[in-house]
Amino acid sequence: MKLIIAEKPQLAQVIAEAIGIISPKTGYFECKNNYVVTNAIGHILMQKMPEEINEQYKEWRLEDLPLQVRPIPLKVKPQTAEQFKVVQGLLAQADTVINAGDPDDEGQLLVDEIIEFCQFKGVQQRLLVNDLKVESAKKALANIEPNSKYLGMRNKALARSQADYIFGLNLTRAYTIFARKKGIKNALMVGRVQTPTLALIVRRFLQNRDHKESYYYNIGGNFTFNQTSFNAKLVLTENIPTDPNNEKEKRIIDEAIANGIKTACEAKSVTLSAVTIEDKTTSAPLPFSLLDLQVRLNNKYGFSSDKVLKITQDLREKHKAITYNRSDCRYLTDDQFNEAPQTLDFLTDLFPELPKEQVDKTKKGRAFNANKVTAHTAIIPVTGKYQLNDFTQDELKVFTEIATQYFIQFLPEKSYQQVTAIVACNGYQFKTTATKTLNHGWSKLVADDDVEEENQSDFEQLASLTEQAQGQCNRIEIKKEKTKPLPIYTEATLLKDLQNISKYVKDPDIKKLLIDKDKGKDGENGGIGTPATRSAIIKKLVDTGYIEYQGKKILPTDLAIDFIGSLPDIITYPDMTALWFEQQREIEQGNLSVNSFLDRIEKFVMEQIKQAENLKVELKGEPCECGKGVLILRKTDKGTFFSCSSYPECKVIKPALNNGPMPNCPCCNGNLKGNSAVIECEKCGLKIWRKLMNKTLTDSQLLALITKGKTPLIKGFTGKSGKEFEAYAKLNKAEKKVELDFPVKEMKVVKVKREEFLHFK
Repeated sequence: MKLIIAEKPQLAQVIAEAIGIISPKTGYFECKNNYVVTNAIGHILMQKMPEEINEQYKEWRLEDLPLQVRPIPLKVKPQTAEQFKVVQGLLAQADTVINAGDPDDEGQLLVDEIIEFCQFKGVQQRLLVNDLKVESAKKALANIEPNSKYLGMRNKALARSQADYIFGLNLTRAYTIFARKKGIKNALMVGRVQTPTLALIVRRFLQNRDHKESYYYNIGGNFTFNQTSFNAKLVLTENIPTDPNNEKEKRIIDEAIANGIKTACEAKSVTLSAVTIEDKTTSAPLPFSLLDLQVRLNNKYGFSSDKVLKITQDLREKHKAITYNRSDCRYLTDDQFNEAPQTLDFLTDLFPELPKEQVDKTKKGRAFNANKVTAHTAIIPVTGKYQLNDFTQDELKVFTEIATQYFIQFLPEKSYQQVTAIVACNGYQFKTTATKTLNHGWSKLVADDDVEEENQSDFEQLASLTEQAQGQCNRIEIKKEKTKPLPIYTEATLLKDLQNISKYVKDPDIKKLLIDKDKGKDGENGGIGTPATRSAIIKKLVDTGYIEYQGKKILPTDLAIDFIGSLPDIITYPDMTALWFEQQREIEQGNLSVNSFLDRIEKFVMEQIKQAENLKVELKGEPCECGKGVLILRKTDKGTFFSCSSYPECKVIKPALNNGPMPNCPCCNGNLKGNSAVIECEKCGLKIWRKLMNKTLTDSQLLALITKGKTPLIKGFTGKSGKEFEAYAKLNKAEKKVELDFPVKEMKVVKVKREEFLHFK
């Protein structure tokens, strides 16, 4: 029997159909030609925890570090145990096994580790399928290769996985042990990708917070040629002194220089040194990778990266509406181009508002480039039996973005003209541009962020001018501007920076290594993590109390700031990922063994454990009533709450309210508890309902009500008649109830003439 093990159920189904299904069974398919097709469900094996390897590791002790856990054994994941039994049973019957993991390092290892765990002794082969299409699977089946050809990929992935384990677990334990000596009960998590990501957030926050304002000068002029007037900006040429400390962004920081340019140019004769009109086109933006989709949905709807990942997972697995959703690629195959007419017809049936008449089904744009396709293709819609009303509102939003981004690949390019005018005045140049759209093309559906907003009249004015015309500088305007700090991260901007984290690396050799790592990956330019793991890392940073959200902004906690400040640069910058990559490349090529690499990692980890002693973190928070600790935020499966840092000695627990511990009862100083409906006192029975007059009070309003006895003015209350009104919510302590307090309307003072007053009398 020939057993094919696919990475996921959807791929197993496709491969089985390509071979020919005889009988579907629970967890596998019996197929023609003595084939059986089964599947993993992603990783169905996991690394054992240290305490499962050695019982003495249950207790976290400094003298046990670094942990002696090699070779790191695997175990069956509890949630996938049933499917593992199926695969294990089939392997025992097979004489040939075919690895059909995804065509990348991780996909190779994922299936190889199952084969090795089950101690399979037969023939091993490899099947590479790029998408979930039966035709693609048929082509791949005709080109099955020996699995040994991909041993380097397996070893590379294994080395990375085990190195992450050794590095993360050892340093997490080391820093946590020293943190506990300072009264901090939280585990201080350290990870190769997680920690540089957190450091990025912390540094950006500190740069923003500590930004010192300085000033620079923008210079523009107003010019007249043949009764046509327009504004143009000064071009910062080499003869103009600019900020010597900022080479990337040239700015005039000396007011005297700005005034000198004004004196030299204002009210002077000028020459129109150049007028050019260019025909330009803009191609449609490429279909989505996961990261680019996450950025779009975060910017447009405020969706978290984790939410987008989960929705796309449902769109792919539940609805079978899109291709592989965890892709880091934005390109498509020739097969997908051949399928485009059917896909386009399907989409225009789903979305009648799409401009069907403008579609060119034969247009093979830049998205269709098989040479740039990696393990997966871009995320695009696929034909199926689903309808839009099958989707939730959020699923529909995500699917619509995916479908539209694919659809525009077949629309005309955006075409426009751009006129550029350059004015010469006493050795200085001033430049202005204007555009005129000729054909909106794809940009009717998706905004073109790269082109400035057009002004038709400005274009016509500039286009009418002729080179070498003589004119007049009417005035020079100098605008004194304040420098702005880099904005605090949102998920969208953080994800973009994680794609290109190499720009923060100072060492040119390490920067090059990071960039080389991402060669061939469109959009990735020296990144860290993968599109799928980045969202999980951000979520983990929230869950571990390192970061919190303020609207869309991502803010580090005090603990995170202290922690990152205590760590050596090698851990907080992505340098280590680059250095590991260099060695993993040697492993893939067979020039370095996995064990030799891990020996080096253990030596490095040992050195870093010694550095953990330098940890400088301070326990911060509201003092607990016990007098021994402070109230710190805890996040568990049961919810979010504050408890004493001296736990278990002190068992004080307070619910969270407005990102802080719930205050005591304003009536009796007893403990308040709360849920989604009501806050009530355990002692005196005070009840404060979250919903008042059909208006749900916010956490900040509730906090003001409890601590100050009165909220700010609240809009949106509605009475029985349905009419809206505004009022204050006020606490009546005597009667232990919340009342409305209406604002006093100001009396209007009217001035009346004396004779009018006498008349009224």
